[in-house]
Amino acid sequence: MCSYPKKCYTGMNVVSQKVKVTILCENKAPGFGLIPEYGLSMVLEKGERRIIFDTGSGSSNSIIVNADLLGIDLGSLEAAILSHGHQDHTGGMENLLQKNSPLPVYAHPDIFNNYLYVQGRGPVYVGPPWTEEHLQKLGAQFHFSQEPVKLDEGLVITGQVPRGVEFEEQEPVFLRKTSGGFVQDQIYDDQSLVVESPKGTVVLLGCTHAGLINTLRYVTQLTRKNDIYAVIGGTHLMNASEDRLFRTLKALAEFNIEVMAPCHCTGYGATVAIQRQYGDKFRDCQVGSVFEFG
Repeated sequence: MCSYPKKCYTGMNVVSQKVKVTILCENKAPGFGLIPEYGLSMVLEKGERRIIFDTGSGSSNSIIVNADLLGIDLGSLEAAILSHGHQDHTGGMENLLQKNSPLPVYAHPDIFNNYLYVQGRGPVYVGPPWTEEHLQKLGAQFHFSQEPVKLDEGLVITGQVPRGVEFEEQEPVFLRKTSGGFVQDQIYDDQSLVVESPKGTVVLLGCTHAGLINTLRYVTQLTRKNDIYAVIGGTHLMNASEDRLFRTLKALAEFNIEVMAPCHCTGYGATVAIQRQYGDKFRDCQVGSVFEFG
């Protein structure tokens, strides 16, 4: 991995290295001792490189237990990438740093903001359970950027995703406290990871608060390719209206996706709808799921 990642605006070169993605934390697990946990974490292997994308919520130490059972050495990770600051994606950082420290951590500069969630009750804090200073003492070496960051040839973090799709509005249940009171949180820190495989472009999603179509269209701008081979991760469609889901499914057709593996915050109804649309291109995605390209 490059010691000093460069901002990437000029497309991504195709590299022939095999890509492997293993789901380390997710809401569902098939048994066999693997632990489900509300959250998401994946390990990406590209050639000899190994990176973790999100760390789950940390509520059940799932990434440690599941990594052992899946034969993944967390000490071999070269870096961690955080898709956004919600606890179900950042809460396992302390556990991870106990296994691997010091560790470069790539994130948007907003991840330690005051995230709040409100639905039928007063605002509840849902941000990282650890302060930046605490994680730094444990060995986290933070690299913050709003812009795309090129980690290596064919490996880029999207950075902040432009919002342009009118039906992908932010949910009112997410708030942020400011000096002037509570405001709706647009979760601008939401970002994804893009990797080029011998099969084509693979996109790893955290929660896609920026909108699934916003995110994938931005990926095509970064890669300068119209097609996306595989999409894996959370799509945040669990509370989507019928109209939004219909328009999302219609818009997905423009990317010619060959492997569709939604999980985590997608929701049952949206998952079923995606499975119906994609048929044998749909893949189950839970703890222990492995996706190989090349």
